[in-house]
Amino acid sequence: MLDIWPELPIYIDDISYPSKKAGDNIVAALRLNHRVSGIWLKLTSDSAWEALGPLMERPFPALTHLWVGPGFSTKISISRSFLGGSAPSLRDLSLAGIPFTELPELLLSATNLVRLRYDDIPPSGHISPQAMVAGLAALTRLETLSLMFTSHQSLSDRAIRIPPLHTRALLPALTYLRLQGIPEDIQDLVAQIDTPLLEGMTIVLFHREVLEISELAKFVRRANKLSLVNRAEVTFKFDRISVTLSEGLLGERVDPKTLTLNPECAGSKLWPSYLPYFCASCLPTLSPFETLRIHAPTRYTWPDSDIVGHPDPQWVELLCLFNTVKDLHLSKSAAPRVIQALRGLPVGRVTEVLPALENVFIPGLEHFGPAKEAIYEFADARQLFRHPVSIYGWE
Repeated sequence: MLDIWPELPIYIDDISYPSKKAGDNIVAALRLNHRVSGIWLKLTSDSAWEALGPLMERPFPALTHLWVGPGFSTKISISRSFLGGSAPSLRDLSLAGIPFTELPELLLSATNLVRLRYDDIPPSGHISPQAMVAGLAALTRLETLSLMFTSHQSLSDRAIRIPPLHTRALLPALTYLRLQGIPEDIQDLVAQIDTPLLEGMTIVLFHREVLEISELAKFVRRANKLSLVNRAEVTFKFDRISVTLSEGLLGERVDPKTLTLNPECAGSKLWPSYLPYFCASCLPTLSPFETLRIHAPTRYTWPDSDIVGHPDPQWVELLCLFNTVKDLHLSKSAAPRVIQALRGLPVGRVTEVLPALENVFIPGLEHFGPAKEAIYEFADARQLFRHPVSIYGWE
């Protein structure tokens, strides 16, 4: 019935390919490739891609939006001839869970691309940082980029690593970046791009016994729009630690100027060696942090050495990085550990750690027992040195 309509643009939006009739309609629409402006497909079987994949190997000159992803684990992949190897009108490209190693070649023609997401990238879809940067270099209008790899395997285990280039590709319009992968690959990629307008990023680093992030640190500190963030949140999760920097107050909408860094830890015992080093390397040096929130789930398993009465000195090392913080918010699980670290400070260092601190907020403080006494002892010590701190607790 498409033939009875005038030459209107066609947008294909089908979640599950639920019936033969629906599948026939999609096939008929794809055959009018010169009119298709948008495609949204959630493939639920290999047979669906077997029918549609060949039809998407032709040019789609009017295509501006494309989303393709499997509904569950499949064996499908995208060939080199996808979209005829050219996507001149494409503005939004989202792929999830599908190997497409030739993506950088397609990007060379997609110069109008504004949003690119290639997420849940399986090991068979791995693209080297050098190849990815070569494709990204053509995307002068790109505003959002997401590359989320799933493999924890180092590229050095698969092939000889190629040193990053000394020159950097300019992405002049990029404002948000999201990356997930092994530190080596992320290091190589960010070392080769320049993003002058970047104001938000999320980085997830897979676990490494030795965390090398020198290039990532340089990249973060080149992001000038992140230099004025005033809120920091450190969240302990069961598989990683999340460090989020943003502009605004707790409880408010998160400002676009947000940096979230997630070093993955293989067990909570590793966090003391990771977190202070990670934050010291990557925190913007001139950021006027005023609020610090430290949170952990109620059943979070802390390292054996980090128990009430025996604070780990790494807590002090971490807190010393936030010397402009005025408001400290602690969750019920994290509060006893932080409090013990503050209580254990020598008299001469009571005002050296968090010197600008004015307020401490702790939910359920009345039930903390010894920890409650400890935080008030800390407040009394600060009062003696004329650096008063107010303690707030609530049910």
